Amino acid sequence: MRKKTLPLLALSSMLALGAQAAPAQAATTTWTVANPNADGSFTTSGPLTAKNAAGQTLFTCANIPLKGTMASRSTTYGQSLGKFTAHYQITCAAPDGKAWFGVLGTGIGPSYFKATAFNAATGTTTVTHLGNTPATPVYIFSEQNSNPDCAFFVMSVAGTYSNATSTLKTTSALTRIGTAEGQTPRCQGRLTEGETITFDGALKFNPAIKVTATTS
Repeated sequence: MRKKTLPLLALSSMLALGAQAAPAQAATTTWTVANPNADGSFTTSGPLTAKNAAGQTLFTCANIPLKGTMASRSTTYGQSLGKFTAHYQITCAAPDGKAWFGVLGTGIGPSYFKATAFNAATGTTTVTHLGNTPATPVYIFSEQNSNPDCAFFVMSVAGTYSNATSTLKTTSALTRIGTAEGQTPRCQGRLTEGETITFDGALKFNPAIKVTATTS
């Protein structure tokens, strides 16, 4: 009787160990976008102030008027919630009154905002705004003269989108300085290559778009 029981006990132990070793399924996040516009279009408006890492204000833009698309849908790919496709004139000014201007870096293609986290309690989505390719800037900013002392590319922007206010609040940006080979580096005393700057903007979306996420 004992000889028959031991193999059964051993088999039961093996099955129990196998059940414990089974890997847990990875959680899946589903992102849902609700845009009142049937074609997914939107525009933005609102101010932006850029400061270097030392806290010095580089310029302030009274309005960042962008156009883009963010279609109503549900997807598990948060990296493509929406995109900026064009802009109206972006005019800015330094504290000393010197004029600056900005453009979207859309020469190679649109720039995308990628969702990385969602806070259900506050209704906010953490986003990263990136160019069409790793080498494509999101924005290009420059002093407004024929030979500017300072001009730079914004390669990525971090921020949060709030459902309550339909506002994209930008917080920081990674920069590259536009200096031609063999020339004196631009933005001396103001920016260094690869510096992360404070990018304090509040871009209001029109219409009001709602973004939510569920994990299962």
